[in-house]
Amino acid sequence: METTLEKAVEHWDMVAPMITTPQTAEDYDLLLANFEQAMMLFGNRGNGPLTGLINAMSNAAKQYEGKVTNELKGTGLDALRYLIKLHQIQQSNLKEIGSQGVVSEILNGKRSLTLRHVRALAKRFNVSPSTFIDD
Repeated sequence: METTLEKAVEHWDMVAPMITTPQTAEDYDLLLANFEQAMMLFGNRGNGPLTGLINAMSNAAKQYEGKVTNELKGTGLDALRYLIKLHQIQQSNLKEIGSQGVVSEILNGKRSLTLRHVRALAKRFNVSPSTFIDD
């Protein structure tokens, strides 16, 4: 008589990719497609036969998303540069920070943003103050 573990090992090559943290965007897309399919088949059944698999797939997706988010996260200065470019703002138009010379020093990394700068920039760009604060 075959044990449950032996049955799992027999099918592990098919299951493992569904619960392993994706390493590429393609792996992630495949995981999400499988997750959505599993949810459509069994998602509304509470403690259905695939609840553990669905939870493991969700955790694998979260791990990948966390990894990608951390890799993409820049500094507060990067965020400021991006917002300036996005809104096509000239240094001289950032009066919230100070003179054009002060803005230039901040953008060149010679001077740091102060709390007053952070609050003013957050208000101007309608973003969280944490956008401009490095971890």
